Amino acid sequence: MTLRNNRKLTTTQSFEEVLESVQPMISSILTSLRIYKDYDYYRQVAAIAVWKAWLKADPSKGQLSGYIYSAIKGELLNELIKEKNYVEKIAIVDDETLDFLRNELEREEYNYPQSSNFLEGLMCQFKQVERSILYLYYVEDLSDQDIANLLGFSVEASKKRRQRIIKKLRNKDFEVRKKQ
Repeated sequence: MTLRNNRKLTTTQSFEEVLESVQPMISSILTSLRIYKDYDYYRQVAAIAVWKAWLKADPSKGQLSGYIYSAIKGELLNELIKEKNYVEKIAIVDDETLDFLRNELEREEYNYPQSSNFLEGLMCQFKQVERSILYLYYVEDLSDQDIANLLGFSVEASKKRRQRIIKKLRNKDFEVRKKQ
């Protein structure tokens, strides 16, 4: 691949000469990738790719221009993927939305004591053993094996009791939702 002034690129040329020679190639790649915004930023990414390729180039493995082309295009594609992932993960929030979310959070904190009372009311309806199982499993983070050993049950009995308790909680929660 020949470039500006029909000169072939070699590793003996200075980096500045190589970079100057590949400017049309960079423009062509940017156009083929349909990069129109942040043009200067992507030109800089391409220049860095040229520099890295110039440092790593081995004349015995082929033409420098082909290697530089692949390096530029690959680096630009990687940068476009990074940008796309960043945009997908980061949500820019305007002041109005931020105020709404802040108000919702404050309202939830205000309603927390009511939620706590509701949960305490549900827990009072369970037997002491059932409360112990819930406490050990969810608060103390013990395994079914440990709970069974502490309470003198088999592991299967401990699992089955916990499943029944959860089923009761779901049914009670459903009944409360229906009343509201």
